[in-house]
Amino acid sequence: MQFRILHELPGRLRLNLELPLRPPVDPSQVEAHLHDHAGVRKSSFNPHTRNLLIHYDGSAATRVALLIRLEAAPQPQARRRRSPSELDRKKKTVVRSGTLLVLRPLIPPPVRPFLAIAGALPVLRKGASALGRGQVNVDVLDASAVGAAMATRDFLTASIITFLLKLGDYLEEWTRRRSRKLLTEMFHVEEEWAWVVRDGIEERVNLEEIHEGETVVVRMGSLIPVDGTVLEGEALVNQASLTGESLAAGKRRGSSVYAGTVLEEGSLRIQAKKVGAQTRAAQMVRIIEEGEALKAQTQSQSEALADRIVPYSFWLSGLTFALTGNPARAAGVLLVDYSCAIKLSTPVAILASLARAAQHRVLIKGGKYLEQLARADAFILDKTGTLTEATPRVAGVHAFGGFDRDYLLQQAACVEEHFPHPVATAVVREAAALGLHHPEEHAEVEYILAHGIVSRLHGRRILVGSRHFVHEHGGVDMAAAEKEIETFACKGHSILYVGIGGELAGLIAIHDPVRTEAHSFIEALRREGIERIIMLTGDNEATARTIAEELGIDEYHSEAFPERKVEIIRQLKAEGYTVAMVGDGINDSPALSHADVGISMKHGADIAQEACDVLLMEGTLADILAARRISKEGMGLIRENFHQIIAVNSAAMLMAVTGATPPVFSAALHNLGTVAVGLRSLKPLRR
Repeated sequence: MQFRILHELPGRLRLNLELPLRPPVDPSQVEAHLHDHAGVRKSSFNPHTRNLLIHYDGSAATRVALLIRLEAAPQPQARRRRSPSELDRKKKTVVRSGTLLVLRPLIPPPVRPFLAIAGALPVLRKGASALGRGQVNVDVLDASAVGAAMATRDFLTASIITFLLKLGDYLEEWTRRRSRKLLTEMFHVEEEWAWVVRDGIEERVNLEEIHEGETVVVRMGSLIPVDGTVLEGEALVNQASLTGESLAAGKRRGSSVYAGTVLEEGSLRIQAKKVGAQTRAAQMVRIIEEGEALKAQTQSQSEALADRIVPYSFWLSGLTFALTGNPARAAGVLLVDYSCAIKLSTPVAILASLARAAQHRVLIKGGKYLEQLARADAFILDKTGTLTEATPRVAGVHAFGGFDRDYLLQQAACVEEHFPHPVATAVVREAAALGLHHPEEHAEVEYILAHGIVSRLHGRRILVGSRHFVHEHGGVDMAAAEKEIETFACKGHSILYVGIGGELAGLIAIHDPVRTEAHSFIEALRREGIERIIMLTGDNEATARTIAEELGIDEYHSEAFPERKVEIIRQLKAEGYTVAMVGDGINDSPALSHADVGISMKHGADIAQEACDVLLMEGTLADILAARRISKEGMGLIRENFHQIIAVNSAAMLMAVTGATPPVFSAALHNLGTVAVGLRSLKPLRR
């Protein structure tokens, strides 16, 4: 590749490349030649001036090496032409229509009507198509207004109205694109290429061409393009887009990294685990965009009201013409509608609020749940994993009936290791810490949801679980353990009961520390005006009471199994409450599904994450408060927009009816008002 040096300073070099102006060269192909060059800090190529600006470490060796590399580099290919987008097409339509309007005085009068008709045809076709489907909507209103102007041979008004309609259509599309652009920029998912090691050589490939298992190389200042595991290198990675952490996180061999995060210092070789649409960032964007479709009740009601007003616009237009005999006034009424602005601003406001919640590490799965979270006045909180740390440990073991303490813990761990639950993990971990090995001597293990585990050991039945399960299901007498049960419960410990061969073998006390933020979270809910705060737990009455008193919760339910949790939610909903349920276990999933809005932790069971409507990606209680604040602000923005739309369009319609302004002014005011509320709806994304 031929070049000449235009300007040079220490550490800075500007070159002019001998490349054709047409077709334009892809800048990334030029910059790629120096991307991994040692000592080169940054390079940028301008395809219009064909100048390449290089920042390097200032050493003579680096300068010579990079010039040699550029000289040996092959001629870059032309930039691929992309097909015009919908926004591009609408922009061209507006420019064409506006140009004809400006040049109208120069156009021969006999030609003007034909140009006006040609420009209005798309508007008329949309109106006719809507009527053909049996719909009387804003498209019919627009077509009727243009048709009325043409019927009175006012082709100038028809041309101006057509231009304003096309301009409004373009600005609406621009607003939608802007909201999605802000969303994708937030999660950095627009990088198009990456460096991949293939056959021992680094190759620059499009993101779509990266496969799972391949080694991706990322250097300082670059975005990480995949979710994966670090194979080599050390680096500082800014994960603010996904976790909200302001400080860069250190990454080294074995660390997990995510697409859309920025490598600030160092370099990494990463084994790709998830690529393309499967990455965490891409999934977040997709869920937020799909969440638009789950309309909030406020949105549905507003849109339905706006659509119902359309026929009345025709009645008012007809009445205006009957009373005044003025077709211009009648046409002015038809140019004003409410649904256009509502159907633009409301989805944009919801999308922006969902994206802002995601910035706060909360994934809300639709506008419907955004509204329900804002309206919630009753919060049901599962104890384990929500109000506690979800990192329980064994606090004590007490054996009965001649069973040995170690034998009890050994056999409990042996069956519990088949069940991925924090309490089960605590038992297994305690046995391992004491060096108690547990060979598989039991029969098949059966898990009874929210109760416990049952199996057979050397011909005898073994049960591990709640008191209700071991006593009722296994017929085990608890009388001998009442004193120890009371002692553990008064300390706030949960209790795991073990029955072997129909006898009580022992108790395992589980301590799950209360979250440090739990008390302040409860107080914050009260300040928010939440009328009912209820704690649910499978623990016995004494344990539940101890935890509730520690947290200052007045209302709680002990030994609350899945069906009981659902029953409590149904009762609250019957009393008129909007119920938010917070839980993270398998046995919480029915309650999460029945609540008005189900909230689950990221560390929770997979089924709970699927059943929930709001997912806390970092699992902190403060994130619930942030999500609720964002939800309330989002719904408030929608209400304010609605009032503004009603006020502006009603004023425009009144001016049209009274003849205070020409129809063109009504159309302009309506379109400007629509775009204004659309842009205002982006406010959550700009924060």
